[in-house]
Amino acid sequence: MRIATLTTALASMAVVLAASACGSSRSTADEAPTSATPTTVERPSRLVDELISIDHGRMHLRCVGTGGTTVLLIAGWGDGGDNWGAIEPAISEHARVCSYARFGTGTSDAPTSTQTFETQAADLHALLDEAREPGPYVLLGHSFGGAEAVTFAARYPDEVSGLMLLDASPTDWQATACSVLDYEALCAVFHDPTLDPERLDAFPAFDEVATIASLGDLPMTVMTAAHRTDPTLAEGELTRLDAAWADGVQRWAALSTSSSIVSVEDTSHHIELDQPQRVIENLLKLVP
Repeated sequence: MRIATLTTALASMAVVLAASACGSSRSTADEAPTSATPTTVERPSRLVDELISIDHGRMHLRCVGTGGTTVLLIAGWGDGGDNWGAIEPAISEHARVCSYARFGTGTSDAPTSTQTFETQAADLHALLDEAREPGPYVLLGHSFGGAEAVTFAARYPDEVSGLMLLDASPTDWQATACSVLDYEALCAVFHDPTLDPERLDAFPAFDEVATIASLGDLPMTVMTAAHRTDPTLAEGELTRLDAAWADGVQRWAALSTSSSIVSVEDTSHHIELDQPQRVIENLLKLVP
């Protein structure tokens, strides 16, 4: 009886307290959650289109859209990121999208020292930190930007959830290019970074990337133009270059146990310009 009486009294008191505190206790809980309440970090959503300073100078960064993943568009050698116009809007409907201009390209400052893909990946990471653009990142690297993307993925594996190489130059491509008589001027730049606005030391840069043995099971797509296109070269020379490039594609794909190869017909080296929809479709497969 005593237990029943006590239970009835407690129940009556609870009703009175609830009535007197109606609304106020709920709003207090909403405004000041306890330490046990899980919190989430707000993802960036504002438009970024500006020069941002890091230790070595200023680099131009552009970010649009919002989402749980950030897609990083890494342009090729000498490209300030001007070729993503058909890619950015479609991807920004599903994710945050950032592109940038490396030192020596676009409106970014000139580099203060010789560059490799290691230094460029580190600078990109510093730029994203300074701009407060966190991962996880899905990387898309075009041409020489593919080597930078692979380096970034190897260096910051916990921040990368996917990788797409877009007609990425093989690690021995500079040696292959130097074997083409008509490419003497290009070869001279490969050997002398002072002739290059980016000051990329091409041979050591690619040698560093060639030492990366594995990216584990990172989801990875290697998209490649089916053929090399250069109207100044004879058919036999293009066939030889095709074979060298195809071998490089296989070596890129071997970096991950979760990789696939997509070969694209009727396109130049710039698939993002010639067949952007193919790029968009395959890139979105890597975005959660």
